[in-house]
Amino acid sequence: MQTIFQTSLTPEQYAEQEHHKQVPPPENCPNCSCVQSLEALAYYHRYVTFLTKVFLIWVRRFLCRRCRITVSRLPDFAQPYRAIHTATIEAGFSGQAERRDVQHWGVAIEAYWQRFEGHLPELVRQVGSAFGRLPLRPTARDFWRQLLDSCGSLASATRQLVHQFHTCLFATYRCHQPRWPLQAA
Repeated sequence: MQTIFQTSLTPEQYAEQEHHKQVPPPENCPNCSCVQSLEALAYYHRYVTFLTKVFLIWVRRFLCRRCRITVSRLPDFAQPYRAIHTATIEAGFSGQAERRDVQHWGVAIEAYWQRFEGHLPELVRQVGSAFGRLPLRPTARDFWRQLLDSCGSLASATRQLVHQFHTCLFATYRCHQPRWPLQAA
């Protein structure tokens, strides 16, 4: 499974400070809810942009001693399965085309928007009116505005989408789904 944790670090700071070594496990397993059952397992690497640069970061993984699933802790500056920095995506989706990072990653941001639009019908079915009342046939722009109004930022919205609804803006991934039945310990 994957969880998203809040951080004030930039991808550059996260990489330079080797912050992945300081990431604690969640208090409860997100799969079986067992308290303090997660132990350090390993790391995996991925890339994330910051402004116009690309950084390699390491993501901490834990293993639940009870249900035997692995849990990764992704910093909220990174979107699941997307390389572009969360704040850059937010700025691009919000029409801040003058920003240098939005201009630099514009083609990818447009592809992300198309992916979001394609996922929108399923997303609306999954979250319903959790972020406020939407029009009968909401557009991606309608949902985007409502999401930001409700959550304040894409980082906050992603945490809520992943933890509460087991999805994200671009798709419903297997890594966000609980694993049932529980595997024997």
